[in-house]
Amino acid sequence: MQSATLKKEAKKAIDKLSEEKVRVAIDFIDYLKEKEEMEATLEILSSRELMAQIEEAEKAIKKGKLHEFVSWKKVKRNAGIQWEI
Repeated sequence: MQSATLKKEAKKAIDKLSEEKVRVAIDFIDYLKEKEEMEATLEILSSRELMAQIEEAEKAIKKGKLHEFVSWKKVKRNAGIQWEI
């Protein structure tokens, strides 16, 4: 099943719940988001290649070599991202 369809089904199910159960569902969703973020973080930390790239980037920043980096504005434009951080 596609993500959009799953989300519609979840919204329909939530609409049928009591306020108390909606709060429980929100707590569970927050837990899942945190777990997913932690898994992504652990994946990055366990990658020697990614960690080496991060260390290189940090060294370049400390040396003031900011010209070696692509600006976030350019990355967003190239990726078609419409939101701001």
